[in-house]
Amino acid sequence: MSVPRKPAWSAKNTAKVDNYKEFIGRLDAASAKLMVRRNGLDKTFEILTLLFRQNNTGLQLWEDRLSRCAGLLADFAGRPEREAAVMELHEIALKMEPLFRNRTQRVGNRLAVVRTRRDEINKSLAGLEKSKMKLTSSRMLTQERENLSRAIGELAGTADAAAVATPDPSLRNDLQDARHAIILAEALLEAKREQ
Repeated sequence: MSVPRKPAWSAKNTAKVDNYKEFIGRLDAASAKLMVRRNGLDKTFEILTLLFRQNNTGLQLWEDRLSRCAGLLADFAGRPEREAAVMELHEIALKMEPLFRNRTQRVGNRLAVVRTRRDEINKSLAGLEKSKMKLTSSRMLTQERENLSRAIGELAGTADAAAVATPDPSLRNDLQDARHAIILAEALLEAKREQ
């Protein structure tokens, strides 16, 4: 007595391991790490932006004062009592202007580095999200294919359902052709989406 063959949609196939879950989990873990880093960089970026504005404003004020003092020195030439007071202010401005210029430049350079790192992280996060969407879409298509295979098997008649319904070989072939056409159409859609 021969043992009935198990169909392609048997319980063995329904207990497949969900590989998508592991890969989607890895994408989520990588995104979570990058989000923590980006949040830290966001705070640093805010602080540096504030410092840059403050130092740049200070630089502009000292440049302004230096220019005014130079103008006053020219106006007060030959008046020693006034020239001495303006000269002191001019010397202070001469010291403070380069100090603020150097500080503004250092903060600006640091701000540029943080901005570049943030942009790199944002680009990676966008790539991770895109990959996750593709995997999720592919996972859904795979589940739909498996459900379709199961439904076709139930309609065509299986060894388990042989006692209930008499199998129709031509129906099975037609359903198989329909299944192949659907799989090819889904593959074409996936290929077009990736172009």
